[in-house]
Amino acid sequence: MPTICPLPVLIVVVGFWLTATLAVAEPVRLYIAVDGNDAWSGQLPEPNPDGTDGPFRTLERARDEIRRLKAAGPLPSGGIEVELRAGIYELSKPFELTAEDSGTPDCRITYRSRRGEEVRLVGGRVVGGWQLVTDPATLARMDPVARGEVYQADLRAQGITDVGRMEPGPTWGVSSPGLEVFFADEPMTLARWPNEGWTHIADIVVDDGHQIHGIPGSRVGKFVYEGDRPERWVGERDIMLHGYWFWDWADQRLRVQTIDTQNKVITLEPEPQHGYGFRKGMHYYAYNLLPELDQPGEWYLDREAGILYFWPPSPLEESRVLVSVLPSLVTMTGVSYLTLNGLVFECTRGT
Repeated sequence: MPTICPLPVLIVVVGFWLTATLAVAEPVRLYIAVDGNDAWSGQLPEPNPDGTDGPFRTLERARDEIRRLKAAGPLPSGGIEVELRAGIYELSKPFELTAEDSGTPDCRITYRSRRGEEVRLVGGRVVGGWQLVTDPATLARMDPVARGEVYQADLRAQGITDVGRMEPGPTWGVSSPGLEVFFADEPMTLARWPNEGWTHIADIVVDDGHQIHGIPGSRVGKFVYEGDRPERWVGERDIMLHGYWFWDWADQRLRVQTIDTQNKVITLEPEPQHGYGFRKGMHYYAYNLLPELDQPGEWYLDREAGILYFWPPSPLEESRVLVSVLPSLVTMTGVSYLTLNGLVFECTRGT
């Protein structure tokens, strides 16, 4: 015989459920959309039909509105949610959050994508105006297989003037790449040799008695290279080498000072030098070289002229080319009880 629950118990259970439900306060919601307007209230997820109100356009406007709410009185117990509608948001500067943008244990602040929609925060710029390379002097510097395949774009003409510096790492494991290139949402390769793997130090030049655990090397970044490939690099600017110079776990990116093709010697710039030194047999590759732009997916930037060269792995009209511009997308200082959720971060030079 089935058990019958007494009526008083049912009343208690239903009453408890209703009390718990009513106790959960709804958050205050603000909205951002790529077709929004910072002059609007931000309280509607979509523009209204007469175009007089709708979502905000920028993260900064939503942040400032939350600051206004905090200044006006206690924060709502249900928290504050900023909902970003689907789209690509190209930021002109990092989104800055400080201690005054914090929530509280009872009122957490959340910036999130609308459920089921993709929101992408982009720290780069789309590059257009592509033309095949036809300049004879430039073609002469290029590998024969690349002629007729590589396109060029004038970044300065498109307002992209800060291309960053390609700095050698001040110590091992650290470097600054400057501008990077993305195509079809994938990072492309700065023209390098060899295209895969490494070449090796044939011998050191300065025998200064340097040793680590009995393993001989040299503190001076001057070494004999294998083969004759560096002959095609003579006259190129800002040649970089990425190598594991003494240990297989301590890499560093360093700049070439000179190439002696007669004696097959590469001399690196005196500062910085690799902290552990250099030794025979260790491995490296060279990059930032227009003559080594020899396969699809590689690129090279002439920083002095502001010209970007690129061999697209598929037709340019099928995907967009992005170059990284911002150092980061979001900065937080002293922030607490704040969440970023469901946002795609992409195309920056740093974090």
